[in-house]
Amino acid sequence: MPDKTQAEITYSQLEHTSMFKRPILEAWSPAKLIAALLNALEPSGYKLDGVEANVQVPKLDEYSIVFRRTTPAFPPRSLTLGLGKVIVTADNLDWTEAEQFISGYSAAINVIREVGGAEIKSQQLVAALHIQLKDRPRKDVTAPLHSPVASGLLDEETDFSGVILLREKAIVLIDASAGLANGLFVRITRRYPPEASFEKQAETLRNDEQRIFDVLGLEGIL
Repeated sequence: MPDKTQAEITYSQLEHTSMFKRPILEAWSPAKLIAALLNALEPSGYKLDGVEANVQVPKLDEYSIVFRRTTPAFPPRSLTLGLGKVIVTADNLDWTEAEQFISGYSAAINVIREVGGAEIKSQQLVAALHIQLKDRPRKDVTAPLHSPVASGLLDEETDFSGVILLREKAIVLIDASAGLANGLFVRITRRYPPEASFEKQAETLRNDEQRIFDVLGLEGIL
């Protein structure tokens, strides 16, 4: 078995979207929602000075209230509540923070259900990773993913071979990172039913990341 390639995730972004069954128009009360959500998110570092109201928009589905974490401000965390969905993003979220992150997000979703009257229709989790390879060219790392038939699509030797895998409710993309000279860009997308818990989604994501490291022969901290 060849030696593992040392690798480091230098940047990551997590985005979770909960789509509502119907717009929360009837229960939409910005002042009440903001107060309740700030109360739920305050333990996670969210304050009033991090709240933005995007109301001067041409379409109702673009109307939103954005909550940005201010303590600390970096790495960025945000929750965006619209009439038809809620989106949470987190940059460079460490797995040691997973339990606390899930707790805060769960509290916010409960507020949106209770105060906003939202019913969740579906969920989507997207994780984007930039992985720096330290002791092996990325072309060699992804070479096992490349078939001889695919190499015939170009008239010269390829510089890099990536892959896109699709199934009904999941997509995995492995590409060259545009920001790292010898890095990979990996994006994992999974769709979930409304009853799927955040804990289960986190467990699946952790397994996805570990599987990708194992298949590519990478070694490093997830």
